Amino acid sequence: MFAAGDNSRALGVRRRRWAAVRSVAVGLGLALLLGAFSSPGSPAVADAVTDIVPVGDKPGAIAVNPVTNKAYVASFEGVSVINGTSDGGLLYSGDMPVDVAVNSATNKIYVSEIGGSVAVVNGVSGAVTWVPVGAEPGVVAVNETTNKIYVAVKTGLTIIDGATNTTTSVPFDGGAQDILVNSVTDKVYVQSSGTIKVINASGNLSSTIVIGAGILGAAMNETTNKLYITTISRFGPRLSVINGATDTSGASLTFSQTVGTLAVNPGTNKIYVAADSASTDGFVKIIDGAAFTEVTTISTATRVSEIVVNPTSNKVYAPTNGGGTVIINGQSNSSYAVYTGSEPVSAAVNTSTNKAYVVSYGTASVRIIDGTVEQPVKNDFNGDGFTDVLAREASGVLWLYPGDGSGGWLNRVQVGQGWNIMTALVTPGDFNGDGNADVLARDGGGLLWLYPGNGSSGWLPRVQVGMGWAGMTAIESVGDFNGDTFVDIAARTASGVLWVYRGNGSGGWLSAIQVGTGWNGMSEMTGVGDFNSDGTPDVAARDSSGVLWLYPGNGSGGWLPQRAIGQGWNVMNSLLGPGDFDGDGRADILARNAAGELWLYAGIGGAAWPTASRVGTGWGGMTAIL
Repeated sequence: MFAAGDNSRALGVRRRRWAAVRSVAVGLGLALLLGAFSSPGSPAVADAVTDIVPVGDKPGAIAVNPVTNKAYVASFEGVSVINGTSDGGLLYSGDMPVDVAVNSATNKIYVSEIGGSVAVVNGVSGAVTWVPVGAEPGVVAVNETTNKIYVAVKTGLTIIDGATNTTTSVPFDGGAQDILVNSVTDKVYVQSSGTIKVINASGNLSSTIVIGAGILGAAMNETTNKLYITTISRFGPRLSVINGATDTSGASLTFSQTVGTLAVNPGTNKIYVAADSASTDGFVKIIDGAAFTEVTTISTATRVSEIVVNPTSNKVYAPTNGGGTVIINGQSNSSYAVYTGSEPVSAAVNTSTNKAYVVSYGTASVRIIDGTVEQPVKNDFNGDGFTDVLAREASGVLWLYPGDGSGGWLNRVQVGQGWNIMTALVTPGDFNGDGNADVLARDGGGLLWLYPGNGSSGWLPRVQVGMGWAGMTAIESVGDFNGDTFVDIAARTASGVLWVYRGNGSGGWLSAIQVGTGWNGMSEMTGVGDFNSDGTPDVAARDSSGVLWLYPGNGSGGWLPQRAIGQGWNVMNSLLGPGDFDGDGRADILARNAAGELWLYAGIGGAAWPTASRVGTGWGGMTAIL
């Protein structure tokens, strides 16, 4: 976590923006080393990454106009436009933009540039007017009610009249690092070297609030007229309140972890504060703004880099350093993660379309999270939204065991026969892009067949999708391993080389990539989905001594360091990762022992592994469980 006002990586990456709502328009001794998520028994509200939009090199700040459904991203190349979910190209080539803001009432875009100007861009015609604002311009904030634009500069604050583009300077020592606007009271709060400068409706400096500590972040609740700031001082990390009516400091909370960026939901009066641990993981602390008490803490696999709130949907989006964005359901405080690209630097929401935009510096792209599109259920073959299991008996009959969504079963249904000719079966998820769960099957001749699911416990006509697969000693699903939103397959050769065959989203393939060697030492392997809750799919593999290892994917076709998550697994003769079998929002593992018992190891994405529960007997006659 770095403090407000710091530049990150390059000049094209914005300074840290203060958060204003208006500006974001089993019993086998398993253990994980990541922090546990809160409310594991509450399912999360589903959001899915639906689009990846390329933008200019070294992207930074983003702003959204909910009226026109356009997003603007500052980069080294200028400002890129996203038209809803499609690449609209460059709005204009600028002089190394630092920050971008939008006035949705006038449809004008304001871009601070390293050369000392703000580019004012007409959102309709694209015409650009440059307004000199002073040395080292940084954060830009807009008051849509008064049509005034505020720019942080080295010597203080510059105010632009949005109607005439004339400027007024408000100088003060320490310059301006960040800005918050309260459009209701027409006051502006400016961070300046450990103080907060208050600018009144007339554009004059009315008071200075001395904080006496390093300011790390702030957020405004215009509804309650309160400003919240996070600080670090000799008294420890704190969250403090400033009363906007009197512009005086109020109560504070002290934490054991370092705190940083934060955001407020004005509708629920909840404050979401990012916190760090001594290791690499992080937290989001949820604070009740009325009682000013901590409600709960949600752990994240890596540190939180940004927090934005959608007050319309009551969802919170927290991009993390590892590339996953944690999505919090503001009603239940449940959460889960999706992958949004490496090195996230900024985010914004469109409250009109219920979409969130996360800027990935590492991939020069923006991932769009659609709040109206549910995450696909990997093994939902009957269309009821719950995870199911397929099992083949020795005679070749294929059975569907529908899950009931809470770790149990509905009545099984026969869904095929003659499947004993297949030497490998795998459930990749939706391989052909029609929204239904599919099956891939290899026959004795090495041909690979796609059996498209019809979403109601049946199959569409099969399609051959490969040949020469006879040499593979294992074929497993790995989800979207390379972060392109399409599901992929992993296959191991006899020599132990592991390949990922990347799906193209429509039932075909992109080029294969080699992702490992020495995998012939593993006696069992299976894709387990996002088992550690960092937003990327993982693989579990058992070695010859019975140790179970988790190989976390990094979201872009590679691995994070593997870790042992259990021992004694050589008593199990079948492992599978069906997805979320017990309905708690976390990926699970099912394992069969020699007695034919089926055990559920319910993942919780964190440090404690619960006692396994038996979910079936008589499974010993099955020659494949998937």
